[in-house]
Amino acid sequence: LTAEGAFVDLGCGSGVLAIAAARLGFAPVTALDNDPTAVQAARANAEANDVEIDIRRFDLRTEQVAAAATVAANLLTPLLLRWRGHGARRVIASGILAGEADRVAAAFAGLGERARRTDGDWVALLLERSP
Repeated sequence: LTAEGAFVDLGCGSGVLAIAAARLGFAPVTALDNDPTAVQAARANAEANDVEIDIRRFDLRTEQVAAAATVAANLLTPLLLRWRGHGARRVIASGILAGEADRVAAAFAGLGERARRTDGDWVALLLERSP
């Protein structure tokens, strides 16, 4: 995974992926979550790790995700299908039940499935635009 361009951590939780992205050299890095407790935790963790991240409360049902080269989206299938990776060149989608993975991958028009990892009932997908 090449660290180039903007990175969005969608459903950031504690902010660990956003922090890793900032340390790898992605810029700018944005961390978004609907849970105010997650936003507080991500802010505290970014400060503790001395990284610059734009961390905000965000509602995917009513707001648009800014275009970014890479988006890590730890969301349940209904929210992934609502968003569909608009504006991203690369999406790392996790939080997907195994029985829903094919449907999610197919919904991301213009992004091809490059990798799939399964752990029990859960799946993560790497989806990328063709060069």
